Amino acid sequence: MLDEDKTTGHIESMSRASKRSDLLEKGRELVHEAGFSATSVADIAEAAGAPKGSFYNHFKSKDDFGHAVLDHFFEDVRAALAETLHAGEEPALARLRKYFTRLRNYVGQDDFARGCLIGNISAEVASVSASTRERLSQLISEWTASLARCVEDGQRDGSIRSDVTADALAGMLLDAWQGALLRAKVERLPTALDNFLEILLPTLATRR
Repeated sequence: MLDEDKTTGHIESMSRASKRSDLLEKGRELVHEAGFSATSVADIAEAAGAPKGSFYNHFKSKDDFGHAVLDHFFEDVRAALAETLHAGEEPALARLRKYFTRLRNYVGQDDFARGCLIGNISAEVASVSASTRERLSQLISEWTASLARCVEDGQRDGSIRSDVTADALAGMLLDAWQGALLRAKVERLPTALDNFLEILLPTLATRR
């Protein structure tokens, strides 16, 4: 009987984990498409095939869900950074270009309609909670620091200008990329992203 109880408990635990995963995956898609403020708890539950009440079995609030979605999205950001900026023996500037080219190709999969989840929610900053704003700030800081490490590599190998601090240059690159993403999202065209890759990145990164 005890073994049956353990088995039942294990199945229930797996089911809860699976439902939380469904809520995160489907909710992330909705938030990415429609925005955080416009996506309701009922929308998220319906997309995941779950009763609205069950949402609160996995998340304390919509803000708690928002933090989980941001963290879930940032796992992909970390993976892309590790596989491009911090891998291989190429000069740092080439790795930066490879990284942003990867992002450009990723957002192009949906005709540039969704942009970046972090950038999108940041644009809603007036309507999100202080805790969500703080989480966004933390993730953007981590993202910038990762770019800065690559910039520092480039300053040592001579492929990136050294008359600007790595932190400042990394921040400018990320800010410019997010702006280009916003324009690509509005126009449904890659022009702004291509201009970033072909004109802005080399202009910012190399000293004349």
